[in-house]
Amino acid sequence: MKCLNCDRDVLKIDNDHLIACSGLTLQEYAIRHCLPLELLVSTDQINQRPRAADFISIANIPGETARAVLEGLRLSGLLGSEGEFAMISGGIRWLDLLLWDLNYLTEYGFRFCQDYEFDESTNRVVARNRLRSLRRNLLGRPRDAMTPVPPPDFATAFAVCIAHCGEIQAGYMFITLKRRADAEEAVVRLEREYGVAMHCLSSDDEVPVLLRTMTPADCKRLLAALETQLRAMPGVWDRFHANTPEITVAKELSFDSAHFITDHPAKCSNQHGGRYVLRVKVRGRIDPITGCVVDFGYLKKVATREIVDLFDHHHLNYVAGELAWRSTTEVMCVFIWERLIEHLPALAELELYETPQSWCRYTGPSLAEFQASAGNALLSWFQQETLGRSPWRSLLRAETAESLRAVERVRSAAC
Repeated sequence: MKCLNCDRDVLKIDNDHLIACSGLTLQEYAIRHCLPLELLVSTDQINQRPRAADFISIANIPGETARAVLEGLRLSGLLGSEGEFAMISGGIRWLDLLLWDLNYLTEYGFRFCQDYEFDESTNRVVARNRLRSLRRNLLGRPRDAMTPVPPPDFATAFAVCIAHCGEIQAGYMFITLKRRADAEEAVVRLEREYGVAMHCLSSDDEVPVLLRTMTPADCKRLLAALETQLRAMPGVWDRFHANTPEITVAKELSFDSAHFITDHPAKCSNQHGGRYVLRVKVRGRIDPITGCVVDFGYLKKVATREIVDLFDHHHLNYVAGELAWRSTTEVMCVFIWERLIEHLPALAELELYETPQSWCRYTGPSLAEFQASAGNALLSWFQQETLGRSPWRSLLRAETAESLRAVERVRSAAC
């Protein structure tokens, strides 16, 4: 078998040979040369389970940086377990960052493993890049009461968390934390220590918890505060600042709803229903690590939760006060934009089809513009506190008072 990297004949192309000849793993070799892993991985390597005997036990307490790196991975939800092993997974595009983690986590007994598994859902062999250690190595050990171990450094831990799970959209940083208690503590500490305001986009009982910087300026302050730590991690600083192409992505969803249009001069004043088709478009730079502008799964989740679940098989005039008077596609677009922009600051355009022949297109305010306003006045006419207080309402009050007097006169005459 000829190695396409070093052009030498070898008995077997595996990680040992490839790392020696080129520094690549078998998965990287397969990607570089457009080869399926099935041609490279022997059957005895597939679904091979690790043995605890191959891993060392750690007796010493790891150093400060190691503890902070592990804490950052725990915050981001990447620290998991499988049987007697603790495990951290990472995609192949993030391999250098995973090895940066390993540089410190060897103090916990972690080792790098590239596992090959037959995935029945895709009917192919896939590679998984993992760091593994014995779970007992991560458990607390007796400590000398005279030399207590301080908690992990927050700046390093949170920088590690951002490096692994942070994403920037339209200048806003999104961070997903596994536990609500961690998210609440992070919000307080980021505000107190760095002046960075965060906004929670998740409901009170929802986990993991999605945080977003309140403004793009908060994102810049956060990156500036952690710049030293982020620059030390391979590829992280460049990921957040790379000049990659901008592109528009779209997600199409549909819902069935009934409605009527108050005071409409034609048939639309009658109650009727139909299928609406909504296209949500987001524009931004391609993330060099994920290859995406925004994950389609996140886009679908947000649009489904905020719009489809609200409208589908419901009456538009009764699900939201903003639509009670006018549930036209035009007003609906303004309403939908305001529901989505907090979650999708890179929102570029909406298209809403009431029928295949009748539709509208809308581009609304940016998130910063929306935050600076009280929302579009078009939606809030019937929710205004001043409604009913105009001087012209005195005519109604006068008529009402006269009607009451007339009724009282009739009652008196009857008696």
